[in-house]
Amino acid sequence: MQFTELTTEEFDHFTRTHFSHFTQTEDNYRLKVEQGVETYLVGVKDGEAVRAACLITLTPVMKVFKYAYSNRGPVMDYTDKQVFDTFFEGLQRFLKPKKVMYARIDPYEVLRERDHDGKILKDRGNQHIFDHFEAQGFRHDGFTVGFDPVIQIRWHSVLDLSGKDPKMLLNDMDSLRKRNIKKAQKHGLHVRYLELDEIDVFRKFMKDTSEMKSFVDRDDAYYISRKKHFGDNVIIPLVYVNLDEYTESIAKDRDGIVKNIEKAEKDLEKDPSNSKAEKKIKNFGEQLKNIEDKLAEGKELRETHGEELPIASAYYFITPHEVVYLAGGSDNAFRHFAGSYLIQWHMINYALEHGIDLYNFYGISGDFSEEAEDYGVIQFKKGFNAAVYEYVGDFIKPINAPAYKAYQALTKIRKQIGR
Repeated sequence: MQFTELTTEEFDHFTRTHFSHFTQTEDNYRLKVEQGVETYLVGVKDGEAVRAACLITLTPVMKVFKYAYSNRGPVMDYTDKQVFDTFFEGLQRFLKPKKVMYARIDPYEVLRERDHDGKILKDRGNQHIFDHFEAQGFRHDGFTVGFDPVIQIRWHSVLDLSGKDPKMLLNDMDSLRKRNIKKAQKHGLHVRYLELDEIDVFRKFMKDTSEMKSFVDRDDAYYISRKKHFGDNVIIPLVYVNLDEYTESIAKDRDGIVKNIEKAEKDLEKDPSNSKAEKKIKNFGEQLKNIEDKLAEGKELRETHGEELPIASAYYFITPHEVVYLAGGSDNAFRHFAGSYLIQWHMINYALEHGIDLYNFYGISGDFSEEAEDYGVIQFKKGFNAAVYEYVGDFIKPINAPAYKAYQALTKIRKQIGR
């Protein structure tokens, strides 16, 4: 058993057949290489059999040195200490002559499963990971909460689809999710996928949403480069309203309510003391007003926007292991069409149809209080009956200990003087 560099074919085959993050893929490797990032595919082989695989990047730090980073890697069986030790002992030997100051490792391994109120549902029994890293001279970087511009988020909201069908999944959702999904399906909403040359449509929704909700979005280059290199493994669904279908559906609703009112009025004529009929007339009358307003809105939008009205879009990474909802945005003026709900439901069904067991709503802060900066997002994801995956976090090891110690001291000074 030995540490070695891997061919792209070996790396691709291993990460496709072993659970891995979209950053640990051949697509991401080719992206990094084209961007000019010093990138390596390394792993452990036992004879011809690959036992571990990892995409690792080297980034300049303090001009002379570099730091090594494995984003959600390496991919391996972390219970196999022989493979673990072979990989990390070999990695240190591999990095040292490359002037690497320190290595940061961010395993895609779950520590605990929780609900969206923070209650622990299941301990994954991964304490051995901490023990293995400590034995190799790594320091754990802490059980972080919140968002960081550099360090990967330690909390994801994930829906396990294994053994389930659409009916079961819909039944498990809360009433708001069910109602909005059914409403979107009924009222002329459709999904199509944007191509690379249409990405500005998605970007407009993201910019509008980031400004409204005051969060910092990734830049255009991030989304464009990933779609370019990941190809069909990045999907950008767009939800649009067919306004002819919408007004037709609303008109049918109106006709149904009118019939109900007429029936209640006849009941009241037969028995003027029929309070139930009187109450129905009032309630149906209020519903009719609401429907008439929607019908008028639909006709006005048809005149302004034509037959199709884009209302929301999102950005997904697809691997054999999970469908990852990275980001999404919508037009706030048309949120009542529930386009964002239809996107989620469409992509959940995409995962089912392609035999992918995990639907990853992606990052949340890990702060489950009502004061959390992403409290609304957490509640949105909670409604789909997802669970929270808490990951083990980052591990750091100095490769050049004197240089790393000097770097830490310099970083501390810069923080103190606000630079």
